[in-house]
Amino acid sequence: MMSNSRTASFDCPICGVGIAEAGVCGGCVTDLGRILRHLAVRLPDLRLLAAKKASVMAREAGHGTRTVAPIPLNANAWQLQQSIEKFAVMLAAALGLPHRRLPAESLLKGAAQRADILMQRKDARYIHRLASIAARRLDRQLEPPESRILIGQCPDCGDDIWSSEADLAAGYQPCACGQTLDLTAVQEQRVLKLAISNARGTAAALSKVFKGCGIAINRLTITQWKRRGIITAVGDQDGRPVFLLWDVWRAYKR
Repeated sequence: MMSNSRTASFDCPICGVGIAEAGVCGGCVTDLGRILRHLAVRLPDLRLLAAKKASVMAREAGHGTRTVAPIPLNANAWQLQQSIEKFAVMLAAALGLPHRRLPAESLLKGAAQRADILMQRKDARYIHRLASIAARRLDRQLEPPESRILIGQCPDCGDDIWSSEADLAAGYQPCACGQTLDLTAVQEQRVLKLAISNARGTAAALSKVFKGCGIAINRLTITQWKRRGIITAVGDQDGRPVFLLWDVWRAYKR
């Protein structure tokens, strides 16, 4: 007599592979551990990339105070470094691990050893997606695609948007997540993150920062805008006028 019983079948919420029990498959658990270790190994290189400072000053918060400090010349690498560090703290907190005063590399390694616990959480899919995007963004920062410029992040998935001159001329570009992005809006969001910090600098310094966002604003053009009364200096540095980054951006977009 044949049995009518059937083995229950479930799909892994991350990769979709069929598994016998509900939850994340073993392959995705292993993959998360590999990704977190990869982030830990490559994060020091990202720190070096973001360490060189530009002569553009911005206000930064810390321990209840706001101080003025130079922003990194490679602001994209610096922001990614901050994002990965916050992600490492989030994982440590989710695991109940101590995280104060510990480097992000140690937190990531500790989380990698407990990938199975992380993948038992209800937000396992979200954690795996954040880790995957962070690793992809880090690798591209350290090994950027040829003839492309990093202009910002996709507002939907958070992945980096690397644009060619043809993409920038067209004004639109598809993201890997399927969204078609308005590149001007992506760049403006990127600039806004710096402007919120009250970023300011000389015409030459701001020109370099904008270039790092894929935006060509010549130093002489900024100086001419001042002469024409389009922008106003908010201070001086070694005898040279200092401007707000946001004022220069508004002049560029007028």
